[in-house]
Amino acid sequence: MRLPHELRMPELKAFASSVAIVVSSCDAFFDAWRPFVFFFRKYWSNCPFPVYLIVNRLRVRSRIIQPIPVGPDRDWASNMNTALASVSQPYILYFQEDYFLNGAVKSDQLAQDFAYAFENDAASFCFYPRSQLEPNFTPLNDRFGIVPRDSDGRTRLQVTLWKKEVLQAMLRPGETAWNMEARGSERTQNLLALCYSQRHDLPVPYLMSAIVRGLWTPQAISLCQQAGVEIHPRFRSAHSDVAWRRRLRRALDRIKLPLALARQGRRVIDLDSPSG
Repeated sequence: MRLPHELRMPELKAFASSVAIVVSSCDAFFDAWRPFVFFFRKYWSNCPFPVYLIVNRLRVRSRIIQPIPVGPDRDWASNMNTALASVSQPYILYFQEDYFLNGAVKSDQLAQDFAYAFENDAASFCFYPRSQLEPNFTPLNDRFGIVPRDSDGRTRLQVTLWKKEVLQAMLRPGETAWNMEARGSERTQNLLALCYSQRHDLPVPYLMSAIVRGLWTPQAISLCQQAGVEIHPRFRSAHSDVAWRRRLRRALDRIKLPLALARQGRRVIDLDSPSG
């Protein structure tokens, strides 16, 4: 079944004045910024939207991304709230710095999805499905549908189109991103939340996630190696399947991170360079 908005075939650039991409991050993850920009540029070179990267104090330079400095790191919600106050567009497309694109963005499909969200006043539209559909999920077509009101997955922080005012209203000072995912669903029960229902035809293909609990995943390392992208500086360890090794590596990384930040200092990071 084709929805009415699909018959008009909107172009993605029609939404350029209404949508901004906001990349959630902080200085502690600055080693992921160059790879993120590399894969973003590779797979979405014609992106019509402004792209903002949340930073604390580090200085960056890029033709693709504009930094939003939020000052000393507090918590995810406070950083996000400060950043959103600097964004003029009424909608944001949420990313995180370790969501590396790994396939071409399907602009026509994304435009159709945006059109449906706009026309139906959706509060959010998540472009990455859950591993299993909930029994009372309401399909709208073969791609996406309506998230149940009683779902605990209404505020998943995958690549998601948000009405900015809704996301701002959901934020609670002191909350982490994980807190938001766990507690935020009940805050949106009276709002329309949309989500993709399957993973084989996503408009924004990406690796989710390149960093898990502070460690680089093997998939992310392999993706960067194949593309010739250097992870620099290399202060973060690789993930291990052995629990005690993960704990040891995280402990060592907590020592290496402040040293890496100190070495970077006030030097500008060129995000458009694939190497350090």
